[in-house]
Amino acid sequence: MQSRTGHRAVLWTVLTLLSVMSVPELVRAQFPIKYKEKKMVNLPKYDRRMFHFGFILGTNYTDFSVKSVENLAGLDSVFVVEPGAGVGFNLGIVSDMRLGEHFNMRFIPGISFVGRGMNYTLIERDTITTVYEKSTSSVYLEVPLYFKFRSRRINNWRVYIMGGGKFLYDMATKEDVDTEEIILKLKREDYTWDLGVGVDFYLEYFKLSVEARMAFGLNNLLVEDQTVFSNSIESLKSKTFLFSIYFE
Repeated sequence: MQSRTGHRAVLWTVLTLLSVMSVPELVRAQFPIKYKEKKMVNLPKYDRRMFHFGFILGTNYTDFSVKSVENLAGLDSVFVVEPGAGVGFNLGIVSDMRLGEHFNMRFIPGISFVGRGMNYTLIERDTITTVYEKSTSSVYLEVPLYFKFRSRRINNWRVYIMGGGKFLYDMATKEDVDTEEIILKLKREDYTWDLGVGVDFYLEYFKLSVEARMAFGLNNLLVEDQTVFSNSIESLKSKTFLFSIYFE
């Protein structure tokens, strides 16, 4: 069952992308005279460098994209399966290589702390329904590779879109844990494709960027341990909305 919050995050990202990319034209239309005035340009030679580096701080809102088994209603007890999103944060190191006037390739290895879970509604004693919350925490080592397309610079800012993919390795997974407690087990490795939009601001001594991005998991993370909680799910994939600030 798809999460409503996940749909809202995707819609928000698309609307933000359209809004941000239209900003330059709106500004030109509203303030045509001011655009002709000369203004102080910060870091005028910044984009001529072949390489530059920095770091990233961000927050993430992580959810699951769930595909339930076709005969969910035919199971003995499971009635409803719903994802439960959680908030975490990200840290990373930026390495950027200039490919052209408007293109850059970016390698941003980092670490992310993620919390999420699943909510199961079970029918017990034929008539009584009980909701079980199975939460899980992950600490991901991330190895991404992105491509960035930048608009023309306007004074001390420019907008951009980015896309690419990344490999994630969960250092806190309980995939191999042997316990009597029924827990939500996730696979250690994941792969995502990412799409985002942002704005670069050229300050006096460094460049600051704000970015909104969606990451869609490609790997089925479900560990089938033959419990009532795993038997009700066919596929479990990650879905993450990220808001990041770059210092470069």
